[in-house]
Amino acid sequence: MQEPQGGSVRLLVVGAGGHAKVVIDAARLAGFDVVAAIGRDGGAEQLLGVPVLADASDIPFDVFIAAIGDNAARAEVFDAYLAQGLSPATVVHPSAVIAETVTLGAGTFVAAGVIVNVDARIGENVILNTGCTVDHDCIVGDHALIGPTASLCGGVRIGSGTLLGAGVSVVPLAVIGSDAIVGAGAAVIGDVPDGMVFAGVPARPVRPSGA
Repeated sequence: MQEPQGGSVRLLVVGAGGHAKVVIDAARLAGFDVVAAIGRDGGAEQLLGVPVLADASDIPFDVFIAAIGDNAARAEVFDAYLAQGLSPATVVHPSAVIAETVTLGAGTFVAAGVIVNVDARIGENVILNTGCTVDHDCIVGDHALIGPTASLCGGVRIGSGTLLGAGVSVVPLAVIGSDAIVGAGAAVIGDVPDGMVFAGVPARPVRPSGA
C-alpha cells in the first residue's frame, strides 16, 4: 500500500463530480497534495478549493487517480493515463481498516469506514465505497465498484468491471462475474453470471447489463 509522506506526493484527480470530492477529501487526509482535478469544459471551476482544469498539460503532478463512479468511463481514463506512462495512486481514507495481508491494486480508492479483511485481493482502479466490508480471502477484479455499506462475506469473487449497489449482501464463496450489476439492497445467495443485472431479496436475474 502506498504511504505518502506529508504533502510530498502531488496527486491529480481525474474527474470533477461528487465522487471526485470524496476522493479529494480522503486524499488530503491521507497526506497527498491534491494539485488539480480534471473535468469537462463549462463545469465547476473548483472542488473543495482544488482548481478544475480541462486537461493536465500545464500542471505538474506525480501520480493520478481516476475519480469517476461509472466503471467503464473510469477504466477508459485509467488505461489512457497508463498508456502515457503515468503512475496511478492508491488512496486510502485514514479511517479504513485494511488487514496487513491485503493486496490493493494500483489506482484503487478506499473510502471512509471501509473494512478489508485478511488475504483479500483488490484489483486495480477499484472503488471500495463508504463503509463497505470485504471479508477474508475475497477477490475483487479490476475496475469494479463495491457500493456504500455493501458486505462481502468470506471467499467471495467479484469479476472485473462489476458494480455492487449500496447495501448489497453477498454470501460466502459466491462468484459474481465480470461486467455484472447487483442492485442496491440485494441479497446475493448464489452465483451471478457475467454481464447480468441481478436485484431483489434474494437476488434474481433482471436482464443483461448491456441491455
